[in-house]
Amino acid sequence: MRCKDKSLPHIVDLWSFRSSKSNKRYIVEIEEFEEGFYGIKFYWKGVEKSKDRYSMLTNDYEPRKIVRSCIEVMLDYYRRNPYSSFGFVAAPDLAEDIKGKRAVVEGGNRRFRFYQRMMVNLFGPETFYQVADTTNTIYLLINMKRLTSGDISITDIEHSLNQTYLGDYVING
Repeated sequence: MRCKDKSLPHIVDLWSFRSSKSNKRYIVEIEEFEEGFYGIKFYWKGVEKSKDRYSMLTNDYEPRKIVRSCIEVMLDYYRRNPYSSFGFVAAPDLAEDIKGKRAVVEGGNRRFRFYQRMMVNLFGPETFYQVADTTNTIYLLINMKRLTSGDISITDIEHSLNQTYLGDYVING
């Protein structure tokens, strides 16, 4: 389903899938930016109204299956446009503090390390140039065909992301 929200500076496609283990439905948001760049986000549908939906853990112990399903969505875009590039931000983990309030876990980049390991194992350097910003937990898969031809640059992508998410995060070069 394509979201045509005029307040957004880009197009958002919504996909969904159901986990075969937990039977939970997940939503995958694909944000389409300029130059064939796509941002990927996902969350469990049961928390879709929460502002923390990207950080919440289901504790179903099936991250590989869930992330692999998101990668299949990503690959659908790549098959349609072999010049596509992708990126995502690994949201910090949340934990409940002693008073029952939610708080961001310090050093909450366990997701980032997991995502990075999957990307390195699944995609070779001939397809994507992989950029990891561990400080901001941003991971980019930049299309090698476009990068080597000079059609795009890492600086162009950084600039576009910084303009879109100004205040949310800044990519360190």
